[in-house]
Amino acid sequence: MDVSIVVLAWEDFERTRACVLSLPAEAEIVVVDNGSSVHIQESLSEFCAQQGVRYVQSGSNLGYARGMNLGVRHTSRANVILSNNDIIVHADAVARLLTALEDPKVGAAFPGVVTPEGVSQTEGGRFLGLGVGFAHATGLSMVLPNLRIVAPPEKADWLTGPFVAMRRSTFDAIGGVDETSFFYSEDMRLCWAVRQQGLRLAYVPEAVIMHEDDATAKRRWSEEEISERRTREFIRASRTMGGRRGRIATTAYVGGVLLRAAVGGNPVRRAIARGAVEGLRP
Repeated sequence: MDVSIVVLAWEDFERTRACVLSLPAEAEIVVVDNGSSVHIQESLSEFCAQQGVRYVQSGSNLGYARGMNLGVRHTSRANVILSNNDIIVHADAVARLLTALEDPKVGAAFPGVVTPEGVSQTEGGRFLGLGVGFAHATGLSMVLPNLRIVAPPEKADWLTGPFVAMRRSTFDAIGGVDETSFFYSEDMRLCWAVRQQGLRLAYVPEAVIMHEDDATAKRRWSEEEISERRTREFIRASRTMGGRRGRIATTAYVGGVLLRAAVGGNPVRRAIARGAVEGLRP
């Protein structure tokens, strides 16, 4: 199996262990320990040695993008998969993703994601252009589904990436995972970069993984903090990718966010509003 799988872990031995054990034995597996405490480091290092898995210690918490890029530098095969540690891979999922990559027009392949309870969790969205930005600001997105920021995975401009497969050549061509953000919006930036290469995304729903959403973030931040950080990075990424039009679109979008926060007033909406305003700052 011509694939290297990079699993990024931070302060979590049990989930990382379960993730690695669900991966195909024929794959090259690299576990990046992103600055865990000493006892977690020791447990992961011993486990990886037992499993014949390469263990890479980052030395500090580098964030998602830098941690993944570090792991890929330790791989040797023609295809790479970037994996969160809070996932379990179902049988044949990796093989199905690799089959999708055989199409030279496909730049990245994404699986169907389910929750631990088996509920579909695959998320996708549209890039924040003028139409989407103004539709959100004016409320038109409520009646025009094609202008909503959230999109069905088969029609999405970008997909969330707890487990994303790419050819190593494509990964290198886009310069790896964009390291602009410490955490969040890396998947949107990656999808943008892949599309800038003239390639498309493949959504492969029959390749199934189970994902415990935000398992790492929830141990560090509250729901409000996660919402604020996620929104801030979404706005920052959209401004960067969209150029002048992107700056106009994000400003309009943030106007809609602020209006909803003023009307709704719950703590999460206020956190989203704070993140949106932070994202507009240079």
